[in-house]
Amino acid sequence: MLRTLIYIICFLLAAGNWQPAIAQDAAKRYEIDAKRLGVAPYDKDALPRSREFIRLDSTYYVGYYYEGIYKYERAADYLGYKNCIQPLKRSLLLFEKDYKQNFAALFDANNYNTKQADIRNICLTLYDCYSNIEQPDSAMWILEKVSRWNLPYDFMEYHIKAAWTIHRNRYYLHKYAFLKNSVEENEKLALNHLYQALAQGDTTANFYLAIIYNYLQNIDSTKYYYDYLLRNGGISYNNYAHFKNTLGQFSEAIANFEKDKFAFDKRLIESYYFLPTLYINSGNSLEGIKETNEIISRNGSTPGFGWYNIALARSYLYNGQLDSCEKAIEKAAQFKELHLATTLGQAQYDFAVNVVKLMLVNQKIERIKFFNTGWWYSITDLLKMSELFGDRFLLRFAIVNEFANNPERQNVIYTLFSSENVIGFDEIWNMIKDISPEYFTNFYKQKVETEKRENIQRYMQFFYGSFLLKTGEKTDGKKVLENILYNTLLDTAHEKLFLARVTETLARQYKDDGDNENYNKLISFYYREYPQLIPFSELKVKMKLNISGIDDETIKKVKSELEDCNINWVDDDTYSAIANINFVKMTPGGEKKKDKYEMNYSVQNSVGKSIVPAQRILFKNAKGLGKELALRLFGVNGPLEYEVINN
Repeated sequence: MLRTLIYIICFLLAAGNWQPAIAQDAAKRYEIDAKRLGVAPYDKDALPRSREFIRLDSTYYVGYYYEGIYKYERAADYLGYKNCIQPLKRSLLLFEKDYKQNFAALFDANNYNTKQADIRNICLTLYDCYSNIEQPDSAMWILEKVSRWNLPYDFMEYHIKAAWTIHRNRYYLHKYAFLKNSVEENEKLALNHLYQALAQGDTTANFYLAIIYNYLQNIDSTKYYYDYLLRNGGISYNNYAHFKNTLGQFSEAIANFEKDKFAFDKRLIESYYFLPTLYINSGNSLEGIKETNEIISRNGSTPGFGWYNIALARSYLYNGQLDSCEKAIEKAAQFKELHLATTLGQAQYDFAVNVVKLMLVNQKIERIKFFNTGWWYSITDLLKMSELFGDRFLLRFAIVNEFANNPERQNVIYTLFSSENVIGFDEIWNMIKDISPEYFTNFYKQKVETEKRENIQRYMQFFYGSFLLKTGEKTDGKKVLENILYNTLLDTAHEKLFLARVTETLARQYKDDGDNENYNKLISFYYREYPQLIPFSELKVKMKLNISGIDDETIKKVKSELEDCNINWVDDDTYSAIANINFVKMTPGGEKKKDKYEMNYSVQNSVGKSIVPAQRILFKNAKGLGKELALRLFGVNGPLEYEVINN
C-alpha cells in the first residue's frame, strides 16, 4: 500500500513538472536558433558551436547538422566522408521525428524557410557521403526515405539520383537490393527513372540520358541528347569528349578534354586521366608525363591522386622509362582512392592498376633481352627473369579473375573505345593477345562485320587480323593488316600508336616469312613512327653508328655495352637509322666539373628525318651508360646527369 502511494506521488510530481520541462526545451531551442544566425554550418567556428548546441539540447537536430556539414566541407578522403555520416544521419532522424507531421506546411513552396534549407542540405550531403564511400544501398535508402515523405516538390531529384546510382553500380550483380540481375536490366531501370524525370519536367535527365546511351553505344540517341545539350546549355565537355573518343574522333576528344581541365574541386578531374592516353596514342607520351606531374604536384593526395598516378605510370611506360613507371604505379596501388562524381569505381581502378603492372613486367622482361642478347648465359639476368615470370603469372591470374567477375567485359573492354573503359586499345591488345585466340578471332570477325563506328572499324580489323596470325591463318591475317596499312586513311597525327602496332605485327610476320626486304622497310617505318616501343619488341633495327671525340677506357666501356644491345649495327645506309655520338672530357669551371664527361647524341632515319633531336648526357661513371644510351637512341627520355643505379 505504501509503495503504491509512493508511485502515485511520483507520478503527480512528474505530471506537475511536465509543462516547465517543455518550456525549458523550447527556450533552449530558441536560444540555439538565435545563436546559429551569426555562424553558417561550414564556417570555421561551426564545430565548437555544434558542440554547444548539442550540450544545450541533444534532442535537437541543429547541433548534429552543424557538425556534419562542417566535417563534410573539409573532408578529402574516405575517413573524412565516413566521419560525416553519423552526425548527419542523427540530424536527419531527429528532424524527421520533430517535423514529420508538419511536412506539408513546412515545405510550402510559397514560404521558404530555414528548416527547408536545413533538411535539403542534410539529405543531399548524406547522400553524397554514402556515395563517396561506396555505400550505394545507404544512398538509395536516403532517396527512398525522402520520396516517401510525399513532399510538394522533389528537392532530391529522386529519379535523377536513382538513375545515377544504378548506373554507377550496374555491374555489382546480386550485391545490392535495388539492382536487377543483369547489367542490361540495370541500365533499362536507370533509363526508366530518367524518362520519368523528363515526364515530370526535369530536363536535367537529358544530361544523364546522353551518358547512358553513350555507354550503351547507341550512337544515334547519344547524338540526339548531346545536340539538345549543345542547343540548350548544360553540356559537359568531359562527357562530350568521351563521346568523341568513342567515335574515334580523337582531335575533337582532345579539344573537349582540354576545356574541362580547369574544373578544380575535390574530385577526380577526368581529363587528366584520359588525356594522357590520347597523347600516348598520338606518340606524345612526354605531354602526358608533364600534365600528370603538374596536377599531382598541384592537388597532392586528394581524390584523383591515384587515377593521376595510373595515367603518369602509363605515360612513363610508353616513353620507356620503366623505373619511373614502377614508382608511379606503386603509389596508385597503395593509395585509397575516392571516386567522387564519376562512374569510375574501385573495380575499374584495381583493374587499371593491374593492367599497367602487367605491361610493366612484360617490358622489364623485354628490357633484359634488349640490354643483353646473350641473357640466357647470365646468372643475374636469369634470376631476374625468373622473378619477373613469377610476377607475370600472378598478375595474369588476378586479371583473369577480374575478367571472370566482370559482367560487362564484352561491352566495355573487348568493345574498343567504350566510354567506361579505363585502359587504352593497346593495353587491351597486350592483355588478351595470349588468351584463347580462337575465341577472339571469331569475336572480332563479328565486330568487323557489325561495327558501325567508321573510325573504329580499322581497330576491329587489326585485332581480327592479328588473331588470324595467332591461329595460323597467316595469309588471311597478312591481307587484313596490309589492307589497313596501305589502303586505309588514318588520322596520322593522333593514331601513331595504332600505326606502329600494325607495322610491328606485319614486320614480325615478314621476319618469320624470311622476307627481309619488307621486314627492313617496315622496321625503318616503325622506328620513324614510334621508336620508344622498339626496345621492348625483340625486333632489331638497322643502325649505323658514327662516334667521334675522345676514346679513353671509360668511353670504350660505354661503346662495348652499347654494342651488346639488341640492335643490328651496320655500315650501310639502306633502311638504317644514323646515330651520331660525340664524347667530350669536361674541364673545371662553370657547370663543367673535373673527371666528368659530356656525351652529345642525335639520330636521324635513312631519309634524313630527325627522330631523336640533339641531346646530351653528363656522366662520370660509365657503368650501365651504354644500356642507357641504347634506350636514348630510341627516343626514351631521361635526366641530364646520369647516375649509376644498382638494381
